[in-house]
Amino acid sequence: MDLLKNAVESVQVGIEDYAVGTPARLRSCVRSIHAGILLLFKERLRQLSPTGTGEVLIKAAVKAVRGSDGVVMLVGEGRRTVDVRQIQSHFESLAIKADWPRVERITRTRNDIEHYFATINKASLHSLIADAFVVIRDFVRSELDEDPRELLGHGAWQVMLDVAEVYQQERSECDALLSQVDWTSDALQSGVRSISCSACGSDLLRPSDTSVSIEAVVLSCSACGETVGAEEFVAAAIEAELGIAAYVAAKDGGEEPYTTCPACGSDTYVMDEERCAMCGEEAEHSCSRCGCSIPASELGGSMCGYCSHMMAKDD
Repeated sequence: MDLLKNAVESVQVGIEDYAVGTPARLRSCVRSIHAGILLLFKERLRQLSPTGTGEVLIKAAVKAVRGSDGVVMLVGEGRRTVDVRQIQSHFESLAIKADWPRVERITRTRNDIEHYFATINKASLHSLIADAFVVIRDFVRSELDEDPRELLGHGAWQVMLDVAEVYQQERSECDALLSQVDWTSDALQSGVRSISCSACGSDLLRPSDTSVSIEAVVLSCSACGETVGAEEFVAAAIEAELGIAAYVAAKDGGEEPYTTCPACGSDTYVMDEERCAMCGEEAEHSCSRCGCSIPASELGGSMCGYCSHMMAKDD
């Protein structure tokens, strides 16, 4: 199993598909680059698999066997190899370094182009190729001890380098414009840089006018020209910034980091900031009757739910 050769050829095919630029070939580009990165990861696990274990670290199924000397060891079984979750688990236990946030962005794009993105062009893949460039460059150098330019070939490597440089320039321009907007919310200001165009997946979104209020801001996609208003992107940005914390809170029983605004109805009320990132509503956070904090789910009045209930009974 020549994983390294397959990995290199997969990335090279992806870059060739990118150069052709038709929607079908661009989708193939994303699949091929994603697959190539995972094959590079598997190659490192193959290298670290002890001799005689059937390349145990890259096999999805493992069984225990007893050798002729009576020693029990784990060996790989079957042809199916590890999935992304198993790779990440092995990397963590073996202290193998990889840029997982970038890999996860590439994976999301790979999944989304199959189901959601109506528009896809070369410009909309700039961020993905830039992420892939960094992931491959760092992993090949640090873990495979290879020169990435030599490994991938000068042609494919130069295309990725050029796209990464263009993307960084475009990203800087978008960030400069976004920084000129008075977001009034730290969570929104941070989260808006993490959202992507719903039409093509590009994260190169820029405001058309930086002087208007939040509710009037319109973001335009630099890749495909699609526009999105505040009623959509503000909620998406808050979810991008606080979604993981919200999941943890729901799982562990903690306080919600954001909730539905009692004034505008958007899921954009940030609890730590005590105001809505969309409309600026500042709800009461202390119960006027008992003085306790009003939970996120009970915002909208001057009292907590219990006190409101008790007051209603008294009436």
